[in-house]
Amino acid sequence: MQYVILENNDFTALTVNSLKTCIPDAKYKVIVKKDNKPLEQSLQYCNDLSFVIKSGIVLELKEGDLPPEEKLRKYHLAASKQAVFAEYSNKSHHYKLIGSGLHAGVVDLSLFIVNPKMWETKTECKLSDKKILNMPRYMNHRSDPTLGTCMGGYEILKYASLGEDCSVFNYVEHLESEKADVRESMGYCFDKLLPYTDGLPNHSKNVVEALAKKSITRAAKLRKCLHELKQKAVD
Repeated sequence: MQYVILENNDFTALTVNSLKTCIPDAKYKVIVKKDNKPLEQSLQYCNDLSFVIKSGIVLELKEGDLPPEEKLRKYHLAASKQAVFAEYSNKSHHYKLIGSGLHAGVVDLSLFIVNPKMWETKTECKLSDKKILNMPRYMNHRSDPTLGTCMGGYEILKYASLGEDCSVFNYVEHLESEKADVRESMGYCFDKLLPYTDGLPNHSKNVVEALAKKSITRAAKLRKCLHELKQKAVD
């Protein structure tokens, strides 16, 4: 499987460095993303099974994180849902409360595995009739609009602690906006990006370091303690 990085910001080095670290022999290419159609664009450049990643996403893939190739070849797409909490009965209504159009059916196309050989056309990519393999949440610890608005403090820290086991850190929205409020800096593991900043433009590197500092100061120690407690309870 090849890896394709869709570049549309100045944080590409984060993704490249993390990929080289977790899969040193990975074959990858960087494509300048020219529009807001990542699936269509990836199909134009990919002829075989490909892991497509938006620039700025950090990977810490471990053995066993990805499904077997023979399973992936039975699906058009493998992807996670964009709305992190939409499938939780006690949280799904939060999206309506904040006026968000996100719901349980929205697929996150910032990170996906595509099998081009299953697609009849590469220009009109409707997902309604496609076989989609659901990526588990640990494959995409991402930002969510409800976390910074109506999520309770305990739930924020609980979500943050899940990041200790995650293999993908998807905080591109905050990298691009250069902002994160108190709730967001507690709920997201921005400090996980620090090992991969080599080669970033100076301004982009400063953005990562500023966000990471907020997470370290406000929640990193508590996040790790909660994770350790959870692990001990499981053991």
